[in-house]
Amino acid sequence: MIISSTPANAMNDPIVIHHNLDPNAFLWLWGKYVTAPVLTKHCTACLKSLGVSRHDGRLSPYSQKFSRASNPRMASEQRLVMDENEARSFAAIYLCGVSAAGYARKTNYPHNLHAAIVPSPGQHDTFRFENWVIEAENGTFTTIPSRQDLAPEFHHLPDAFTTCRIFRWAAGILPQLTLNQQYPSSKDLS
Repeated sequence: MIISSTPANAMNDPIVIHHNLDPNAFLWLWGKYVTAPVLTKHCTACLKSLGVSRHDGRLSPYSQKFSRASNPRMASEQRLVMDENEARSFAAIYLCGVSAAGYARKTNYPHNLHAAIVPSPGQHDTFRFENWVIEAENGTFTTIPSRQDLAPEFHHLPDAFTTCRIFRWAAGILPQLTLNQQYPSSKDLS
């Protein structure tokens, strides 16, 4: 597990993502600038995030760059500068892709993409999953805890929580990243 020893508020360089993702291979493909966990929920709702301005001026809890829905050029834009929020204003960028393959038969779970990038100035890291490769400049990837790695206080929760990789990351890794950190709340969204 990689946890940044440099506080996010000590840096200004944005995370830059290089990827070979095909957005059409996913039903949903999104990123969030995460500030805190919401451990009463699972899936995307368990990540409190900073808002990102949409093309219509409204705020979205999701990146407009790392997005199948909002960025029709994502397949050809294999270099994404994640500068929609100041690098010092969030704990991590969480990336999720729900695989289209097997979705109708509910066999897609092992093929769903999950990765979290912690701001780490000057660092470079690579995440590989199936045929996908994501590289991060100014960031490092964290692990996603297994069900067995969850703290005992979460073992009683329904499977919807304990099988959810987003929840497991929010419960197991995110608290370490946000400890003693104060992130702006003016644009916080769930």
